[in-house]
Amino acid sequence: MAVKSPNTTSATKVAKPVKRRSVADKRASQTKGTSKPDVRIFMSYSHLDAAAQVKLNRHLAPWRRDGVTVWYDESIEPGNALSTEIGQELRRAHIFVALFSPAYLDSHYCWDIEYKRAMSRRARGLMRVVAVVVKPCGWKQTRASGFKLLPKDGIPPESWSSSDAAYVNVAQGIGEVIQAVRRELIAKPTTPARATAKPTQKLKPRPTAPKAMIARSKKASVGPATKVGKSPPRGRKALTKP
Repeated sequence: MAVKSPNTTSATKVAKPVKRRSVADKRASQTKGTSKPDVRIFMSYSHLDAAAQVKLNRHLAPWRRDGVTVWYDESIEPGNALSTEIGQELRRAHIFVALFSPAYLDSHYCWDIEYKRAMSRRARGLMRVVAVVVKPCGWKQTRASGFKLLPKDGIPPESWSSSDAAYVNVAQGIGEVIQAVRRELIAKPTTPARATAKPTQKLKPRPTAPKAMIARSKKASVGPATKVGKSPPRGRKALTKP
């Protein structure tokens, strides 16, 4: 009996290389399903209070890393129209933050245009407005006196024992508004896409009677058919064939 020799030429299985996930892929898989809605903040301020704007923006850094965009007019690219860009950002923003100061209340553009537009959108439920007192000013004599201001009780940072403590209080208050906006965005039902119009169904033609039946019905409605020809003269009988 012949003994089969082992198949020495059989190919060995090659192990597939293990695909390593990048750090970005790992972060994406970890945050998948837990993404938070993006929130946009429009910061309105007088250029004379640019230092206060910079300081508040620094204290909002944790929120900016958490998907919050803080927009102010310094973000406008050179060559773009100011009024157009500002109007677009006002419509896109969820929160309007106004930095109150004597210069802000005295600014026609800040007070009479930006703040007025923001309050109009607030009245329609399209935006939340937060006023931050960055310098002592007469805000109690304005229409903002009926609202809760930041820092606590509307006391400006320079009256606090530490200005950083005042800005931390402001950042915490704005953070509460951010969380409220996110809850509203999550709870807001998404508008379903418009359903495509169904093709109109063609009406089936009504069954018609056979031609013979139509002809008989016409004869019945008209009466017996008469021969077409000359009618006999009056007083004389018509001649007929024998």
